[in-house]
Amino acid sequence: MLVKQLFEEVRVYAGVAERTGVHFDRAAVRRSGGCCRSMTELIRKARDAGDGYFYVPLNLWPVDRDRVELQKPWVVASHESLAREPRH
Repeated sequence: MLVKQLFEEVRVYAGVAERTGVHFDRAAVRRSGGCCRSMTELIRKARDAGDGYFYVPLNLWPVDRDRVELQKPWVVASHESLAREPRH
């Protein structure tokens, strides 16, 4: 007997992924460009496509997290702070 795999809908907006609470059967989303087999694939596709809806297997979402930041904010180093750091 085959077990149906459920996928969870994820909305990506401004580099943050949030679960929508909607679940789909794998057959409904597998041909979608937003179907992802891993969180790594979700990050890659979100970077390429930008904001939108994606689908990840239900068991892959991090436990106790409603949101996942997909992009780390850039930290800009000034020339002054670079000059003060010791070189090794």
